[in-house]
Amino acid sequence: MILSKLRTTLLAFALLAAATVWGCQVPVFRYALERWEPGRYLVKAPAEVSMDALTNAEVQVTPGIDSLQLHYPRQLRQASAQPIWTAPMNAENLRLMLDSPMRQTLKQRLLSGQSAVWLLIESGDVAKDNAAAAVMEAGLQAAQEKLKLPDGVITQDEARDPKKLHENADILQSDLPLKIEFSTLRLSRQNPQEAALIAMLMHIEPDLVDYVKEPMVFPIFGRGRALEPIIGKGLHANNIHEAAAYLCGACSCEIKEQNPGIDLLMSADWGGVGTDEVLPATVEIQAKPEGPGASPTRWMMAAALFLLAMAGLLWRRKKA
Repeated sequence: MILSKLRTTLLAFALLAAATVWGCQVPVFRYALERWEPGRYLVKAPAEVSMDALTNAEVQVTPGIDSLQLHYPRQLRQASAQPIWTAPMNAENLRLMLDSPMRQTLKQRLLSGQSAVWLLIESGDVAKDNAAAAVMEAGLQAAQEKLKLPDGVITQDEARDPKKLHENADILQSDLPLKIEFSTLRLSRQNPQEAALIAMLMHIEPDLVDYVKEPMVFPIFGRGRALEPIIGKGLHANNIHEAAAYLCGACSCEIKEQNPGIDLLMSADWGGVGTDEVLPATVEIQAKPEGPGASPTRWMMAAALFLLAMAGLLWRRKKA
């Protein structure tokens, strides 16, 4: 049943996306870094609190509560009236809710141009966690060697050539080198400084609480966007390669909300990798007609097949 529902939902998204926009050649990880604004988390507090303007959160003063309450961005399907994390109202808890050492490391690596940071949330079983880390490292090394960047991406320098403006590819919005590069991090579930981050990740899917005794690997990319985890026995080379291939493949659906994953709450200045107003924001890919009355069916099927592959990845995680 889970597989059937996932496939139905993803197929619907694929058909809608293919019917409304054409993809671009910029890899998903880079498109997300340069163009997808993070969703804004809701912070409920008993009194006014101040935060860095660079933090993707909004505060709602809420009478009748005596704690800090963190909620997912309103537009997420996971958002609900129940907070994903709560803590007593004080300056230290507010600081750790809005930012943390791990999130600062994630920000630095993503802003350096890394394709994705693969975060291993440990189970607490040393043998399991070390084995998972070894599989993750080996799988990513293999993926990094095998995967190729899409052809036709236009750099900023190339975009200044008028002839390039008509090519079927999007223009990079920053001077960061375009490369496939992965890195890894490990995080203990017992780390008190990262309790809010762990809560954000553990509420991506409602059943993740059933797998707390298993190591979980979350690929994180763009402006701090996390994919659903690869868990326990599902952590093997094929699943790692499939997730990495999605991140490094051409961005077939440019609408953020129709892509998998959630944004994390972070304090970060992403302006340096945003749209450069001197250059066109995008060059649309137009369908190549196959003759009179040609339709986008082939494009639609390609998008549908790709997202069905992602559904299979999630199903294998469910079975783990």
